[in-house]
Amino acid sequence: MSYKFTKEELEKLLVDYNKIALKDLDIPKEVCIWDETLRDGEQSPTVYLTLDEKIHLAKMMDEIGVKIIAVGYPAVSESERRIVRTIVNENCKNASIVGIARPRKEDIDACIYADLKEIVIFMPISPIFMKTLKLTEQEELEQITNAIHYAKDNGFKVNWVSEDGTRAEFEHLKNVFLTSIEAGAERIVLGDTVGVLTPHSTSYLIKKIKTEVIQILKKPIPIGIHTHNDFGLAVANTVTGVFEGCRYPHTCINGYGERAGNAALEEVATILERTGINTGIDLTKLPELSEVCEKYFCKPLSQYKPIVGEYAFSHESGLHIAGILAHPLTYEPINPRMVGRRRKFYLGKFSGSQSILHALKQKIKVLDLEIPDEIIKKIVQEVKKKHEETSKEELRKSFNIIKEELKKITKGVGDKEFFEIVNKYAQPYVSEEFKPKNE
Repeated sequence: MSYKFTKEELEKLLVDYNKIALKDLDIPKEVCIWDETLRDGEQSPTVYLTLDEKIHLAKMMDEIGVKIIAVGYPAVSESERRIVRTIVNENCKNASIVGIARPRKEDIDACIYADLKEIVIFMPISPIFMKTLKLTEQEELEQITNAIHYAKDNGFKVNWVSEDGTRAEFEHLKNVFLTSIEAGAERIVLGDTVGVLTPHSTSYLIKKIKTEVIQILKKPIPIGIHTHNDFGLAVANTVTGVFEGCRYPHTCINGYGERAGNAALEEVATILERTGINTGIDLTKLPELSEVCEKYFCKPLSQYKPIVGEYAFSHESGLHIAGILAHPLTYEPINPRMVGRRRKFYLGKFSGSQSILHALKQKIKVLDLEIPDEIIKKIVQEVKKKHEETSKEELRKSFNIIKEELKKITKGVGDKEFFEIVNKYAQPYVSEEFKPKNE
């Protein structure tokens, strides 16, 4: 038996602790998704995107409502400058296209060549980085001021990112933000570069930044947050940052990015929309964007990936299927159609007889056949038996083949290949042990 409830009835039947917990917070009514897939995402190990792939993904993100798209780092190479310039001149209709630069004249000049109108200037500000870069706090502040002034003098809209800001002394973090704003930065971004924050510390830091930076200046300077997923908290920390007032959450499609990745666009956008915050994202187009990006990155997604994974809205357990048939919200937090998906029922070992009976009846309907219940029950038993008899050895064999194939598409340049290249061009300078042996 299925049940139909009114919206009012569902509100009584489903307790929403998000609404209860967030009602006293001054959360933004809307945010602007700032996507880093074409910049930080492409830094995923062994990933390389062609120009056509970058253009296609940029246009898809532009169409679904992403507000800022970071497309690359022009100072890296001549080819990267050309790529960024080409994407800039594709004239996206809705999104701003940005490139990144260190606080150096040559980096900013590269952005000028790339025809960018808006840039992101970044610098690591934690003690460990200052030590390795041999910079004092004062020297960093001077570089930031000079770079932003130079960028503004050349007509750029400037965003400032405090790289590794979540491991910096707060006094220096504060001074960096104050300096960047006074020099002309229009947005500031907190970078959790190695993913060390938790939601609790994210909340603490954003509140402190608002109190000791934004409120002191009395300027409506928007805050962004850039998180990494080293401990599986990128999405949680990003969403927490938004709840505390960050209006520019950074994301990457499918959570791609360096090491363990970044905050996943599809997860951040869906969670925020579900809690009543307008992201401007057309959620129904997320599966297509995810699939295209997966193909271009050659990085297969887990079937259990939230929102876009194969099993995100799939059910096998008999209890779950029975609940879903009674009302979908029993075992689904949202209607799959909200994010362009459809639910699936899998018949197997854990499917109860009654739930399979219901599910089979739904499947058999398309055959336009009247099959008695006793025959359907026999089909149920055969289905369960077939699943349980599936050879585990066959499954493991397929699994091992897949794992081996994955190694081929996630392989970078190994030591052997590296030294072969070195030997090719630098034979006189390479020690004998690394020189190729004559056959």
